[in-house]
Amino acid sequence: MKRPFISLGLFGAIVVAILIVSHFYEHALFSTVSPHQQYRVEITQSRQFPSDERAVFLSAYRNGDKVVYHKLLYTGDLLDNDFRNLYSNPRFRSESIYELGNVTNDGSIAETGDLTVSNETLREISFLLIETGWYKLIVLSLEPGGTLHLNLQYNGKLSCQGQFADSRQRFADAVAIVQRTEAKGGRWLSITVRGNTAKIESRQPGLQPAKCCASDRPDPEHEWLY
Repeated sequence: MKRPFISLGLFGAIVVAILIVSHFYEHALFSTVSPHQQYRVEITQSRQFPSDERAVFLSAYRNGDKVVYHKLLYTGDLLDNDFRNLYSNPRFRSESIYELGNVTNDGSIAETGDLTVSNETLREISFLLIETGWYKLIVLSLEPGGTLHLNLQYNGKLSCQGQFADSRQRFADAVAIVQRTEAKGGRWLSITVRGNTAKIESRQPGLQPAKCCASDRPDPEHEWLY
């Protein structure tokens, strides 16, 4: 009577081992180097057995040193499309700005605006992830007092999440854009980091607070589960 118990115990140990290995195993999806080779971005994916739940992470290196540690970008399961289909064509927009996907990947119509990103703190921001529609933009470094001006297509919602370089302390904000603007040149938007918080604002009406952040991954408080 001992053999069945031994067999069951061995089977259980194998299942547990598979679960552990599958949880920690990752494979590379993309690896991209910036135009002047200062930055390298790696995007990896892990799968959990037997649910086939997938989690996609971003890591970034500056001159060989790791500056972004395993930032969760996306979660999906058997019913969701592959990340590489949803967020195709990863590329550097400039030396320190990385982007994936297309706002209108689902066939919707995007609006165009101008986005100003400001770091009004005395701390370096190691990354700022900006998301709208099926598009993700990552600013890989923003010095204290630094400002960026970007042309941005957006659709329905705009969110941001970032982290300070000196403490891994994170901040986030999100808005729903519920009203089209008639302003010439499109909507003016801003993301301002002050103190320990980020704020998304616009000169034109039509913004409402929204749950952070993107719909294809958990909110910042639950990222630790992955």
